[in-house]
Amino acid sequence: MFKFQAQPRKSRKPGLAVDTLEDRRVLSAGMGSTFAIVPGTVAEANKVSTVDVKLDSTHFTAGNRGRITLGIDVAADPSSSVKPVVSAIKSANGRNVAFQHSRYSQALVKAQGMGTPLSSAVTTTVQLPKAGKGPAAYQVQVKGATADTGGYLLGFYLPGDVDGDGVVSKDDVAAIASKFGRSSTDDGYSFDADANRDGKIDAKDVRMAGQNIGARTTISPVTSVNLDPASDTGISDRVTDQRNVKFTGAASPDATITFTEIDGKSPGGSTTVGADGQYSIDVPLGDGSNTFKVTTADAFGQSISGGIAAVTYSTNPPKVVNTIPTKAT
Repeated sequence: MFKFQAQPRKSRKPGLAVDTLEDRRVLSAGMGSTFAIVPGTVAEANKVSTVDVKLDSTHFTAGNRGRITLGIDVAADPSSSVKPVVSAIKSANGRNVAFQHSRYSQALVKAQGMGTPLSSAVTTTVQLPKAGKGPAAYQVQVKGATADTGGYLLGFYLPGDVDGDGVVSKDDVAAIASKFGRSSTDDGYSFDADANRDGKIDAKDVRMAGQNIGARTTISPVTSVNLDPASDTGISDRVTDQRNVKFTGAASPDATITFTEIDGKSPGGSTTVGADGQYSIDVPLGDGSNTFKVTTADAFGQSISGGIAAVTYSTNPPKVVNTIPTKAT
């Protein structure tokens, strides 16, 4: 069973846990420092696709220099052939936001047969809104490097957050320094220690992480959904005689989580995740099997949705029967 730990969040994995709603992946590496995954679509060749996100002082904290450095990695959806590239980042007033596009070394390009030395990831450093002020809105623009179209995934991460706890610390910087000189073809290379994701761990990564010390976020790419054991009467088989059942779990703090019965048997319900990342909600059941679609939407702009295992309402659910064994004669 998935156990969510708000402090610290260890090596977060993509998608939702327990009742898996969807499995979303960015590249093939661990998701330790990725705090949000936002999908998009390149619908037409040579056309720009956009993804909108927001940064606020409630769910993000600046580093020790008063600014926060963010990384944005992009990859094609597993079912897509598009070759997505981050082409621009715009502020709410349409101004271009500076970003850095890392490049792989020629040796790495040759060794792995890459078509381009351009890394899929970019990094940008921005000012967070002051406490009490509204969020800062940004638009990430993506285009296809070829004429292929299709879906893509943007993975947002904190450069320097090696252990995936949502905070860049001095220990993270030390962990990066301990892997200095390793490239992605070497044993001991760590994707999350590669702050700019250019395939090698060097002075640039140590410097970027050092400048980002103190940066943190409570946004998470993981949501869990659990049927409360007290609501699962009988033999714990998701068949119950209770008209209203309780679901509990974890998601990004302050996110809205909504339960919708796919056949309209139940009115469903919605609630807001607490500041501690935990939620609880009572949802009514209709007669028979109830299959819910669960959707979460957080302050950053990340939305996660999918179906959970059905819960059945029955006036006579299976019960545990204790029998006394008889002695053989």
